[in-house]
Amino acid sequence: MTQRTATTRLFRLALPALLAFTLGNPANAHEFWLEPLQYRIDVNKTVQADIKVGENFKGNTYAFFPNRFVRFELHHNGRERPISSRLGARPAAAQAVDSHGLTTLTYESTYTELTYDDPAVFDNFLTLDGLDWVRQAHKERGLPDSGFTEVFRRFAKTYIGTGHAEGEDRLIGYPLEWRLEDNPYTLPGQAPLTATLFLNDEPSAGVLARVFMKSGNEDAEELRLITDANGQISIPFRADTAFLVSNVHMKEPPADVAEETGAVWESLWASAVFYRE
Repeated sequence: MTQRTATTRLFRLALPALLAFTLGNPANAHEFWLEPLQYRIDVNKTVQADIKVGENFKGNTYAFFPNRFVRFELHHNGRERPISSRLGARPAAAQAVDSHGLTTLTYESTYTELTYDDPAVFDNFLTLDGLDWVRQAHKERGLPDSGFTEVFRRFAKTYIGTGHAEGEDRLIGYPLEWRLEDNPYTLPGQAPLTATLFLNDEPSAGVLARVFMKSGNEDAEELRLITDANGQISIPFRADTAFLVSNVHMKEPPADVAEETGAVWESLWASAVFYRE
């Protein structure tokens, strides 16, 4: 599995001091997602979910540390509330839900800084995530083949069916975000599920979506889909299967981030996790 290398560091722009806790080495992983311990719960039960970092819907589990996120919330029936856990708690999210509906957990990470020491690592990353245009842009900007820095942020959503589970997904306001156009827990029969990718609140057309499908203890399978003119993909039905939908967007970092870190690229990562019964 391709690794993204060398030097990594977490930082919050308003708090540049060194952090007491780290994510391990984000260079050794690729995807970031929230994984519920149960995708279906009864009313007045507790939603529990792990923070996961890894590859192919398999990865390490990370604890609750507020210095790693900007927002970590539970959304249910039009209400939102921050996830409240003890420092270092696993699972990272454990929150009671007192009514029927579609429950959504959302997470916005702080920035992580990454320096590429091996050109092949950057090249493989671009190929894996459908970002081939970045190679030419990198050259046109006169950037070096190695020793350059990227910063990245993660935007994760996961969906749990509480009680009858009725409800609709909505945009949280992340710069890169998936919205499910169908409720996976009430969608009838074997109908495909439609998801829309938004970049700065506008549908993002013609970009790669990686869809991982995992049934039980089997290894995940991957679909590589391209968003249509409306920024949408159609995800085929598979019974008793968890789905992880992912996209990566690359851009030049904001001026203040570039000055703070020396970064020449910023990547945004959006994931959405749900279950089909």
